[in-house]
Formats: sequence, structure tokens, C-alpha cells
Amino acid sequence: MPDWLPYLITTVIGMLIGAVIWLIKVFWPFVRKVSHFVDDVAGEPDRPGVPGRPGLMERVAHIEHEVKTNHGSSLKDAVKRIEEVQEGQSAKIKDLHERYTRPRDRTAEPPQAT
Repeated sequence: MPDWLPYLITTVIGMLIGAVIWLIKVFWPFVRKVSHFVDDVAGEPDRPGVPGRPGLMERVAHIEHEVKTNHGSSLKDAVKRIEEVQEGQSAKIKDLHERYTRPRDRTAEPPQAT
């Protein structure tokens, strides 16, 4: 066996180890992002000292619950109630505006506010 063969083998092994370390260093951020994405989609169970997180589908179901009417407790129902009150107030303001801005007979008494 030639004297240089052990040096060649150790050099190749060292280069392979260096290449593996370099690949891990380069691709680790991508692997970490994929891991975080999978955790977000699947959710995480409770751990000691850390509360669990629901998965993506559970969170989407909660959002759907808020944007559909369900007789009072959803966000959409609250917006509808606000719109109804706003429409009533708008009608009252419009009526008052019309009462006070229409041409009047100068001899008649001014309208009384209710």
C-alpha cells in the first residue's frame, strides 16, 4: 500500500464531513421554516409550562364561526346590530334636517323639536 493512501482517505473523509456540515448550515434555515409550517398546520399539544396551539383547521373553523350569523354571538351579528342602530339614527337625522331646511312660511311658528 502506498504511503500517500492513508492521507488521501483522511482528506476525502474530512472533505465529506466538511461538505455535510456546510450543507446542514446552508439548508438549516429552510428546514426550520418547513418545521414551523408543519407545526402551524398540525398544531401542538400542551407541554409542561407551555400551552398547546390549535391547528390550522381549528383556527379557520373559529374564523368561520365569527363571520356567519348565529343569532347573536358572532361578529357578523354585532355588525348587523350596529348597522340597524345607525340606520335608525340616520333616518332621524334626515327627518330633522328636512324639517329645519325646507322653505317655511314666515308667519308660521318654527317647528318644535321632539
